[in-house]
Amino acid sequence: MSDASVPKPVGQVGVVKFPVELSTILAGLVLISGAIFWYCPKWRDELTFFGTGFAMAAGVLAAYYIGRTLQITVVQREESLKAVRIEKAFSYIQRWNAAPFLERQQWRVVLDKIHGMTPAQVADLFNKDRADRAVVVDVLNFFEEVALAVNEGLADEETLLKFFRDMLEGYYHQSAEWINRLRTDDTRPRPKVYIEFETLIKRWRD
Repeated sequence: MSDASVPKPVGQVGVVKFPVELSTILAGLVLISGAIFWYCPKWRDELTFFGTGFAMAAGVLAAYYIGRTLQITVVQREESLKAVRIEKAFSYIQRWNAAPFLERQQWRVVLDKIHGMTPAQVADLFNKDRADRAVVVDVLNFFEEVALAVNEGLADEETLLKFFRDMLEGYYHQSAEWINRLRTDDTRPRPKVYIEFETLIKRWRD
């Protein structure tokens, strides 16, 4: 039954409601204590003692609420950063799935060529065939970008692990020998090439 349907007592026009806040209650207690302190001198010592106690309790209570507010702020910030990292992770998944058809076709041709090859044979093929090597470099550069974002905490690792783990481990195994040759090339050694990719795969394997 709503308040409108309840009959009002005789003579009552309406009901006025207002919130009573803690500050209002405290202000009232201060006024009452002040009146007692002024008109009842024999209670001044007791009022002083209780006033000090209330002040200490108020300080502790204020510190608790400040700490609680900071804790809530930290949790909210962490949740916000987590959402940003997940969004970043899904952007990489979307980019992989939305790659142009020609690039997909070229990558699948390379995968068909290296199917069943040893890592050493794969490295020989990539060294000899510039067209295949160009396709592989584009794909590995993308994986290096993904790995760098994960290793730096900019993309959610759990999300990317669920989607990319088997794929990346397989591709790394196939290209590991070629990557090692790039790092130790006598003419142009690059010891740090695809190091983020390697770090990520090793962590996922562990």
